[in-house]
Amino acid sequence: MDKTGLFLPISGYNIETMSDITDNHLYNPPVMPHLRAERVQCGLRDKVLGMASNTGEKHWQAVLLTTGTGVIETPDESIPLEAPCLAWLPWRADRKVRIRAGGVGFNISVGEEVLAGAVGTSPESVDLRYLADRRVLASLEEEPAVIKDATHAFDLVVRELHRPRYGSWNMVVAQVRSVLVFLWRLSGVEDVALRSRGEPSRILQNFRQLVETRFRERWPVGAYAEALKISHDRLHDICRRELGKTPIQLIHERVLHEARLRLERSVLTVDQIAASIGFRDVGHFSRFFKSKTGLPPGKFRKTISRSVQDGSEVPESTYADWP
Repeated sequence: MDKTGLFLPISGYNIETMSDITDNHLYNPPVMPHLRAERVQCGLRDKVLGMASNTGEKHWQAVLLTTGTGVIETPDESIPLEAPCLAWLPWRADRKVRIRAGGVGFNISVGEEVLAGAVGTSPESVDLRYLADRRVLASLEEEPAVIKDATHAFDLVVRELHRPRYGSWNMVVAQVRSVLVFLWRLSGVEDVALRSRGEPSRILQNFRQLVETRFRERWPVGAYAEALKISHDRLHDICRRELGKTPIQLIHERVLHEARLRLERSVLTVDQIAASIGFRDVGHFSRFFKSKTGLPPGKFRKTISRSVQDGSEVPESTYADWP
């Protein structure tokens, strides 16, 4: 029987033998920080991913989806997942992650002690801590190396939990750190650090992360500036000086990139795509999309579909200028 979804006790306690495993769990002394890891193979039914604890204690979740689709569900929003993608989700008691039938991937859920060990005390720890408390969704469509490395990291965690040995705790923490670093790199934080120095670099890093987590909420530039505790004018000046673009241009590029990806690669309707990225009115979304691409969403999708069928080159959906 496939022993997935196992819990790992903290180092310093004796680990029971595999004969003591029952109901896919390792015995744990009471009041222990836990970590859960599982391979996801949905078969013919949807699957709601498991958590590190059923007691409601705070946890963070990492999901690698290599095949299929899924959805992040909360009472106030529904965010689609489409493979290949990597997601990091901070604690929220009313959230569920559902993988649709046929989906394949991995799920890791960690408590506070595991996260603290993964974040560590390196110079990058400030950025990792900041990232860890924000929802980050990263498409891996153009990242084959990351898919391979992330798959190895998730799989190694599952294997260490299947057959715990001396050093398993440190091995697992190291892999969780790897997942955070993958997300950190994909978010563009290190690119900004290389292109600028000092306080402007930090502001751009934080702005990027805020955009990644809030662009679906259609925040105005002033809301980002307020969250960053700087003035609207200062945020504008930093973006113009460092990147040659205004904050609203960068935000719009992120929204447009997401819209293009979903039109190209999902079966969602235009109305559903508009709602999923924060447009309450599909007409507003259509006008926005046409102003940026020259085509309304429906015609853009048909053009892409014809290009694929004809074997023509499809223009990439990128936002390379965004740090």
